[in-house]
Amino acid sequence: MPRLINHAPFPNFRYYSSDNTGKEFGVVIVKGTYEFAPSGRLLLAEEQAALVFTDLCHGAVNVTSLRHPSDLVPNKPSTDIIVNAVARASGGEPKPSWICGLRIEAQDGATVVEKNLRVTGPRQWVPRWRRQLSDREIQEWRKHRRWFEGWQLSEPEPISYLPLHYEYAYGGPKPVGQDENGEPILDFSPYNPLGRGALDEEWSDLTISHPAPQVEAVNDPVSAAYTSHAPQSLGPIPPAWEPRLPLGGTYDDDWDKNVWPNWPADYQFAYNNSAHPDLICGSYLRGDERVTLTNLITDEPTTVFDLPGDRINLDLIKSDGSCDQREAELDTVLLDIASDKRRRRHVFLTWRANFEPDVYESIRIAREHRNANAIAAREHIQHINVRKRPAA
Repeated sequence: MPRLINHAPFPNFRYYSSDNTGKEFGVVIVKGTYEFAPSGRLLLAEEQAALVFTDLCHGAVNVTSLRHPSDLVPNKPSTDIIVNAVARASGGEPKPSWICGLRIEAQDGATVVEKNLRVTGPRQWVPRWRRQLSDREIQEWRKHRRWFEGWQLSEPEPISYLPLHYEYAYGGPKPVGQDENGEPILDFSPYNPLGRGALDEEWSDLTISHPAPQVEAVNDPVSAAYTSHAPQSLGPIPPAWEPRLPLGGTYDDDWDKNVWPNWPADYQFAYNNSAHPDLICGSYLRGDERVTLTNLITDEPTTVFDLPGDRINLDLIKSDGSCDQREAELDTVLLDIASDKRRRRHVFLTWRANFEPDVYESIRIAREHRNANAIAAREHIQHINVRKRPAA
């Protein structure tokens, strides 16, 4: 394993991995932590966060949604945009619904990714019957389905904020039958087993109200009870959920007997992209793009800032002193902006590079700005602002 010489202010890690043919390669990971100045611009954080080597959830594993995917992946074919955020009603006043989202633009103004969501207060799928059922009829409601008119989506209750977690998006369990004891057999959505609002036309209880999704795509509103929807959030997709899971390959008897411990032949590096499909970029970001947030920051209907413009250069040095140069790819941008306190909001950038094994004696890591003069001037102004303005 080559020795790392780090001239960047960021934590790093290196290890060996392999592709779906069993070919081995080296991996270098560098992760930078940035904080927001009072001016709203990004500054290098004094305390750099360590790399995360396991998936972190909002609460208990498999019970709550994914918050921060593991940094320990060998390769991503493109950049993930991952956002841990709370949707906040403009002005802080409770509202039945509102729009939130983000847009990322290149330096030339072209939109790289854009995603807008509608969030609502609590709402229900309410059953409608042609006549009121007696207590006994309620217990035997399947015998009286002819009186059922359908489901009505209730008006949402006003709220002022909502965590953008998959628990509030379409999905979750729905009954698909009964076991021998009369207990419901549940089928969990492979796209979002933690969500809400999935009803079954045959087996969902027609005598009670069911929670409806509170996060939906602007162009795909929830309106019909038995219609499926893609789960909506700005957060990451866990490895065991669709549409990510199939990219991890096929683990059958043949793999167990003939391929293990290697990856299956149909494993794809795209499996390591954990962002919502709408927030996986078509290529790698440069790291100087402009970010616009809508209704995601307390008291700021619109927040605009630029990514810091940093890039990570690697000098891969051989035993004879010769050197190969490579730029690491910025493959993860994680906006951790859920807090209502500015000092607790951070942006994490992760760069990754692969290298040939058993070729290099050492690897030198250096940080460079894409536009050094402009960045230096900007950071100088930011530090002045920090001294002049009190912290939030």
